[in-house]
Amino acid sequence: MNSPDAHLQEIPSLSTPITVSGDRRLSLSGDALSAHPIETQTVTVRCASGTRHTATWAGVPVLELLSAAAAPGETTHVVVESDGGYRICVDMYAALDGLLAFFRDGTPISEHQPYETRFIAPSIDGARTVKAVTLLEARSFSAGADPESVERMSREEEYSA
Repeated sequence: MNSPDAHLQEIPSLSTPITVSGDRRLSLSGDALSAHPIETQTVTVRCASGTRHTATWAGVPVLELLSAAAAPGETTHVVVESDGGYRICVDMYAALDGLLAFFRDGTPISEHQPYETRFIAPSIDGARTVKAVTLLEARSFSAGADPESVERMSREEEYSA
């Protein structure tokens, strides 16, 4: 991850706060999120159609947000949910490489898309990069449990990058 340009230090105002849940439950507005470090990542999103889009994303690292919410040490997965109820469950190792992004290629996501935020991580396929994020939740699953059982995905919500 890299340090972002100075103009990316202020997160745009958000229409809906983002909930981050660990041992503490936080409701974070754009101003509250701006207090966290912002990092950049260049990620190629691989869509279900086979199309690939490479962009530079800037946002708050998922690790930073989970730490602020005191995610338990035994956390195995992170649930990421959109404002439309689309929900994925990501292995903790994949989630830790992720960002709650607010910028794409130096401009606020909302200037070009009908959503303000996106969960992005290098190892996550395009259909699983949640748009319009409203929740990041630390979860612990026992051995043999099926983390995908908490997911809610529909064909309509699996739109391209």
